[in-house]
Amino acid sequence: MNNTRRSLLFGALGLLGLAIVMVLAGAASGHVGGWLTASGAAIITFLQAIAAWLAWLGVIATILCLAFIGLCLYGAWPAPSLAGVPMLRAERPAMRALRRRLAPDTMRKTDVAEALKDISAMVGLTSVKQEINLLLGMIDVQQRKRGTGAKVAPMNLHMVFTGPPGVGKTVAARTLGDIYASTGILKRGHVVEVDRAELVAGFIGQTAMKTAEVCRRALDGVLLIDEAYELAPKDNADGFGQEAINTLLKFMEDHRDRIAVIVAGYPNDMRRFLESNPGLSGRFAKHIEFPPFTDDELLSIFEEQMTALHQNLPDDWTKIVRPWVRDFRTRENWSNARSIRNFVQRVMEAQAARISQQGQADLNAIEREDLRLAIERMG
Repeated sequence: MNNTRRSLLFGALGLLGLAIVMVLAGAASGHVGGWLTASGAAIITFLQAIAAWLAWLGVIATILCLAFIGLCLYGAWPAPSLAGVPMLRAERPAMRALRRRLAPDTMRKTDVAEALKDISAMVGLTSVKQEINLLLGMIDVQQRKRGTGAKVAPMNLHMVFTGPPGVGKTVAARTLGDIYASTGILKRGHVVEVDRAELVAGFIGQTAMKTAEVCRRALDGVLLIDEAYELAPKDNADGFGQEAINTLLKFMEDHRDRIAVIVAGYPNDMRRFLESNPGLSGRFAKHIEFPPFTDDELLSIFEEQMTALHQNLPDDWTKIVRPWVRDFRTRENWSNARSIRNFVQRVMEAQAARISQQGQADLNAIEREDLRLAIERMG
């Protein structure tokens, strides 16, 4: 459910709860007739007969409804969902369970195991997972040292992600944000994802303001700049990109304890980006390389996505899909897991076209012809 629909739903529920509070409060105070005259004398007589019970029920229901209204208003307010702000710092399990049902988008990953869930479930990325585990070990040791009163050097949270598109860089950035939030290194841990277009303006001077505004949005969280090398083109004639880099550098220095900046892109291009400013490379303490997925890993990703859609593949599906993966992944427009997602969409379209013509068919079965047609449409 999106924020707009959820806001309307919880807003309506909040108004309903308020109406119930008003009716019960009136009944508890003895002014039943004033509230329910239109409902008929029989209802009024009945309520007056049980007024003593309503007095206690009204007090209890009023308290419960007020708490319910508070939850509804919180659920109707999208800002906490977007920022990842918990409603209470020490939230009771029962309250968390209720909020998980009413407003699931407001839930934050509150422990490291939960924060690691998304990236742990991803196929491959062994070296990336090892780097994250090393980071977790460092965080754990530093927190233990602080507990003993020992001095600890501040952590450099800024990183460089290198690798082709579609290999999990965004998922890793979100995982790091959740880790930083759950361990208390950053207050919110939300991720702001941007590229050159969201940092650079059309005139000198405006770029600095635009970049600074984006950085302020990422305070207490993670700023992920995808294709960061676009800020430093090969001809070095782009004053706008350099202005964005200079502004970013100053912000990173002024707020080094409140923001983690992650720049991502192809390895060779990222080297050019880091060399575009003398102080830029030293700001990023850790470089994590995301290798492209192998053929077997890509086939596993495809199978997992089809299984998640409750679709049954033919027994020899790998004989059809593997040659396409081996050929297609060498093309310039290949984007690893994203291309696999696109392929899944083409397979589902081919299946739908076949079933619409057949009439009676197994809605959960993928046939060989569906795979072949999807490969043909992928080009």
